[in-house]
Order: sequence, then C-alpha cells, then structure tokens
Amino acid sequence: MHAALPSPEGIEESHQRPLAGWRRHANPMSILVFGAVVLVAMTGALGHERDWHASGRGVELRVHAPEVIRNGEFLEMRFHVTSEQRIEELVIGIESTLWEDLTVNTMIPAASEEASEDGEFRFTFSGLEGGTATLWKVDLQVNPDIVLGNEGSVTIYDGDEPLVSADLSIDVLP
Repeated sequence: MHAALPSPEGIEESHQRPLAGWRRHANPMSILVFGAVVLVAMTGALGHERDWHASGRGVELRVHAPEVIRNGEFLEMRFHVTSEQRIEELVIGIESTLWEDLTVNTMIPAASEEASEDGEFRFTFSGLEGGTATLWKVDLQVNPDIVLGNEGSVTIYDGDEPLVSADLSIDVLP
C-alpha cells in the first residue's frame, strides 16, 4: 500500500471534497441570460416584418417584407397588386438600391421579361384585369457585406407609365 502524497502548496483538503448544494450546479445566471435573449427575440426587436402600402390611380400596392433582419438570413418579399381598371402590361420596378447586396434565389411567378432600366430592375408580367389582384413572391438572402441596410422604392407600371410607388427601408443587423 502506498502512502498518500502530500497536496501541492495552496491546495487544502476542502478543495478536494465534492461540492454540495448550489455550488455543485452551473451558475443560474446563464439560464437567466438565455431567457432574456429569447424574450428579446420574441418581441421582434431582432427582426420583424411589416407591410408598406401605396395607392393611386385605381391601383393598390402592398409590399410585405422584413423591416429588420440580420446579415446572412433569408427573407421573403411579397408584392400584392390590386387594380380597379385593366393594366395592359403589368411591370414591377424595384429600385436597385433596395436589392443591393441581396441575392435573389426564387421568383414566383417568373416574369416574362426582366430588364435594368433607369436605376431599377423591371419585371414584366401579362396584363391584369380590372377588379383583380396578383401576388408576386421573391425569396432573397442578405449578403454579409451589407452595412446598416437598404432603402429604395417599388413602382407599379402599365408598360412605361408609372401608376403607384412605395418607399421601403430594410435595416440589417450584424
């Protein structure tokens, strides 16, 4: 049988005994911090969506998108267009500054024509009958190099004639 070696200097027997009570568990502060982060996230302070509206000349535009989002996340923008009169050639114009440093993944439905004109990305669809509505959905991803966010306008055209426009702003958190 070997004799127990002496403890190193500064190590006492109380340091070697198993912990009892609260001292043997993790600090409850970590659970409180985690709970606070979950509560802040649930309030929408770290990202939430909203609707932007514009109407005029018998046309209503509603854009649903995040107002605050984080870098690298995916987002969806939905464009609802309702018109009281017929639109011969529905064109949706997105100011290029709104989609700067965003990657477009999917567009449903696909536009029959796409163009870049006067600082806008323009997407042409078939006509829209009066009293009807259409929905265009675009899935995007925020690129890591966006700082603070993007802003720009969405304009509805009948061919080359602007009908209504809405200004959007998306804040991007790191």
